[in-house]
Amino acid sequence: MHSPGALLGGRYRLDERIGAGGMGEVWRATDTVLKRVVAVKTVLPALLDDPGFVRRFLTEARAMAGVRHRGVVTIHDYHGDTGGAYLVMEHIDGEPLSRALARHGRLTAESTLGLLAQTAEALQAVHDQGIVHRDVKPGNLLVRLDGTVMLTDFGIARTQDDTSLTTPGGILGTPSYLAPEQVLGQPADARSDIYALGVVAYECLSGHRPFTGDNPFAVAMQRVGQLPPPLGPDVPAPVAALVERALAEDPEQRWPSAAALAEAAHGVLNGSHAPAPSPRRSVGRGTGGRARNRRVRVLAAAVALVVLAGGGLAGWAFWGSDTFPRWTSPDAPAADQRVPAGYVACGAYACPPEPECWGGLTSSGGTAHRPKRIACDQPHPWETVVVAALPAGAEFVRQDELMARADIAALCSAQAVAQRTRDGVATANWQREPWPIQVDQDTWLLYCLASQPEGGVTTGPAFQNAG
Repeated sequence: MHSPGALLGGRYRLDERIGAGGMGEVWRATDTVLKRVVAVKTVLPALLDDPGFVRRFLTEARAMAGVRHRGVVTIHDYHGDTGGAYLVMEHIDGEPLSRALARHGRLTAESTLGLLAQTAEALQAVHDQGIVHRDVKPGNLLVRLDGTVMLTDFGIARTQDDTSLTTPGGILGTPSYLAPEQVLGQPADARSDIYALGVVAYECLSGHRPFTGDNPFAVAMQRVGQLPPPLGPDVPAPVAALVERALAEDPEQRWPSAAALAEAAHGVLNGSHAPAPSPRRSVGRGTGGRARNRRVRVLAAAVALVVLAGGGLAGWAFWGSDTFPRWTSPDAPAADQRVPAGYVACGAYACPPEPECWGGLTSSGGTAHRPKRIACDQPHPWETVVVAALPAGAEFVRQDELMARADIAALCSAQAVAQRTRDGVATANWQREPWPIQVDQDTWLLYCLASQPEGGVTTGPAFQNAG
């Protein structure tokens, strides 16, 4: 990848990396011609071998450039060919909403309504151009220092000509924010974005998402088979009704447009009127209960078909696989730390007893996807350095922003690589990525992975046995 000071297109000087993920990096940069600060989104060199990816990257640029609204990040320039690809956009002086939620836990009803109204207005501008965002979530909402909200990352948007901006096949989006129709593999429309924004509002008001589960399949089944739990009694009834309608399972019962949602949010914020709530189904016994049970079984079968058809839920970030370790106490009674089963204590963290190697890392909209385990005697790009519990609140942070946290940067540090390496000279310039895995409802693991720079591969283990 690139280094600070690199000049792209003879014009854009990369100053500071502000995010990184499986697709590439985001840099704070300087436009040396117009003398202004910009953000540059670069693509991993390995992805440029796929002409389809370059085409989809261009489609993302065109989708974003076609929207003119104060709440949508502005595109300045684009370059893409087999030699390199990058997107130049407006630099936002602020932070993702996900980081604010990780720090504060939840927002006030007033702050949530303001955020909801601004984002809905930006979404309406997107929808007016025939674009469905399909990945509305806290990590894709940037909050300026003055409180202005900016919508960004159109990496999996869908245009009227049905062009998907990521690799086709499977379900696109972040699992926790998908609308029920997306879970079932049905086409997403503007009302799907409204549902996702409703999930964001619910999370802002309560401090947690409306649905949780041991794995994506469990979360999906809750979404298509039941209503979200009511918001707490401290949330004003008009606010709860507004969010409840956005989260209606039936798209026809949601707000008819993002503009209507924005208007309703402004109305509640100003105290001028309260929205009519979406009807809540009652789940009773007898015939109604049996009908619901039959419906849930049908939905389960439908979701299972989606999973089998395109990777679907199995390819999502919240893996929940039994093949991944849970936290267990180490054998030594004097040790207070806890390590994952199958790993061993390794200083302040945990290490694999035998080398652990992986294929390429990918993410969608900042959400990490499961890498493929590869035998270390085979060519592989990534290897585990250390493992730890995901720090509190970091599950709300985009993968490409995790290194901005001091605790995670300390875990996945050059010092950790130096302590674990077999050859300090060979791994001195290796790149590092923190990669989160949710192993059950309450447990996350954070893998610090390391790889040769510029997408290189290694044959044989680079790090010592810890057993």
